[in-house]
Amino acid sequence: MIDSGVTGEPERGGVERLATRVLLTAAPLAAALALALALHPGAGPLLTVPATSALGALGVLVAGGPRVRRIIGTAVGAVCLVTIVCVTVWFTGSPSGPGGSWPLLHAMALTVMAALVCRWSPVREVAAAGTLSVLASAALGLPITGPPRGIWWEPIAVCAFWSLPAVVGAGAGGYLRWLDARRVQAVRQARRAQRVQLAGDLHDFVAHDVSAMVVQAQAAQVLLRGDPDEAARVLRRIESDGTRALASMDRTIRMLRELEYSAGTGRTTSPGASELPELIARYAGSGAGPIELDMAPGLDRALHQEASTAVYRVVVEALTNVRRHARPGCSVTVELTGSAGAGVVLTVTDQAGDSDRLPRDLTGRRRGGVGLAGLAERIEALGGVFTAGPVPPAGWRVRAELPAAHLEPVP
Repeated sequence: MIDSGVTGEPERGGVERLATRVLLTAAPLAAALALALALHPGAGPLLTVPATSALGALGVLVAGGPRVRRIIGTAVGAVCLVTIVCVTVWFTGSPSGPGGSWPLLHAMALTVMAALVCRWSPVREVAAAGTLSVLASAALGLPITGPPRGIWWEPIAVCAFWSLPAVVGAGAGGYLRWLDARRVQAVRQARRAQRVQLAGDLHDFVAHDVSAMVVQAQAAQVLLRGDPDEAARVLRRIESDGTRALASMDRTIRMLRELEYSAGTGRTTSPGASELPELIARYAGSGAGPIELDMAPGLDRALHQEASTAVYRVVVEALTNVRRHARPGCSVTVELTGSAGAGVVLTVTDQAGDSDRLPRDLTGRRRGGVGLAGLAERIEALGGVFTAGPVPPAGWRVRAELPAAHLEPVP
């Protein structure tokens, strides 16, 4: 089959849609013109010509759709100028009565055109063409009601009243424009949230595995001189950590693609509290120091998915910071407890075993990082409380409390 894009011919579906739009637009306009001509066959050209040009321009703008949006402001401005000039000449000619159906059709066309120009045109064109449409609609009030016969302010009141349809049309177009701006802003904020989530996933998971690789690579450099077999085992663990880091990056990118394009057959889930034993085992196997996990039985299954993921992220960030900032070989304790009344409490404490050594700089060990701030936002978003601070003599404690609403009974 020949591609229409190669031959330069328009797609059949696009031509059919355009033809349908032209027919749906031209039919009511032609019917309105025929009705006006039947009701007032002798109307002068000063009223019929601008009305016909306004209806014709409206038909082109509606039928053309996005293709003609660039000329909406120019077309509406030109039609309004012609209208104002023709109505002024008609009024100065001392007309004997109203202009019939033509000015009404003309006013309706201007109302729709004011909505279109305020909806799609640039701001400068909106100011000019919108003002002209209101003035032209106001001027049409004179041929609609006929020449005034009363006091001097009567034509001013008539023009002010008949300017309202164009004002309403401009307001409707401006409202739709505002809705578009809100939608664009919402999409921009959603994309920003996705980027923040991507950065958080990379920080929480990839940084943990990379920090483990760095520690083990440093150990391997020492072991290569005296214990090649142990060095080989360390290198294999580095390879395993690198594979997990790549898998974490792949999972993060897949999650971002699913959020952006709704692709994939199922949503990608993040690790949760049930993966904590494996995480602790990997940390212990990396040689970073002794670590102990104290988790209430069944608590990992009782946690809701979002809370379970938050708990896992807190532990990952805490262990990553231990590798990066704590003394080598310090002990770590991870405690996860929960109850229906008190909720869930997670505590990660690291403490140097040799208290005679000079204490580390507790005030600067988290300097420059954003992980703790991100964890605090995540825990607080779940209605919990997050704290982190030094523990004498040379330790650090991370504590996260979640409300009992994130627990469900385990059968």
